[in-house]
Amino acid sequence: MTSKTIAVIDGDIVAFRCAAANESRSIRVTHKVTGQVTEHAHRTAFKAHIGNDFSIDEFVVEDVQNTEDISHAFHAINTTIRALKESCKASKVEIYLSGKNNFRDELPLPAKYKSGRSDIKPLQLKECRDYLLKQKGAIIVDNYEVDDRLAMRCYDGLKAKQKIIACTLDGDQNGVAGWMYNWNKMDKPKFVNGLGEIELVKDNKDFDGYGRKFFYAQWVLGDSVDAFKPSELANKKFGVVAMYKLLAECKTDKECVEAIYNQYKKWYPNPITYTAWDGKEYTKNVIEIMNMYAACAHMKRFEDDVFDTEK
Repeated sequence: MTSKTIAVIDGDIVAFRCAAANESRSIRVTHKVTGQVTEHAHRTAFKAHIGNDFSIDEFVVEDVQNTEDISHAFHAINTTIRALKESCKASKVEIYLSGKNNFRDELPLPAKYKSGRSDIKPLQLKECRDYLLKQKGAIIVDNYEVDDRLAMRCYDGLKAKQKIIACTLDGDQNGVAGWMYNWNKMDKPKFVNGLGEIELVKDNKDFDGYGRKFFYAQWVLGDSVDAFKPSELANKKFGVVAMYKLLAECKTDKECVEAIYNQYKKWYPNPITYTAWDGKEYTKNVIEIMNMYAACAHMKRFEDDVFDTEK
């Protein structure tokens, strides 16, 4: 194995977290009739404040963001990168930032990919991204996600027998073969390979796991954070416990894929026609639907890596 260890870092997460930590947030609420203005920590606190006496529709709610000096955010970026390098015992770091034209944005899903995410971004996010680009040599990733780029570098490491460690908080990395380090959950990097396993967590309301089974779980369950759910076009409920019962006892890739295909076939025994987020109508059979949702969950191992359900 090559002795040179490389930590490849999701710069989007670093920039976002450091910018967010450098500001305080609250809400300003104006009563539409009286014009009275009050401030509250967040919407939940305001709803508790008014109780049943008023309807939220009687008020105009504005988000308020107040930032500290940008130097504090830059210091946090430096501290984070240094800590990741040290935790991975790496001789080098690579930092990646998302660019333009993520191919998943064009998938004809019922709701656009990642459309459920909040529009409120830290005010200093651009400055933090620029700092990573100009001061830390970050690289822009176009046409796919930073997650894909990290997965590609992990795959490079597997082929070269080199320790290339993906540093990210994104759960998608759990399904990628290679080294990973989630600094919120791990005290040291972990090597992921093989079929892996899954388990129920948070009182069976969520799941965790690693290896290809983690990808299989997302393929049939979906990901609410990224706004895709394979059962949605069939208007069927399919939750974490159902997914676990479907896949937990599968011992091979063949068993996993057959179980997933059979589940999709129950939802889509015949081709369906539906209207996607872009307003266009599409007609797809079960394999085409499986391909579409696999594209959401599958992290690329190389540039032209496309998951093909039929193969």
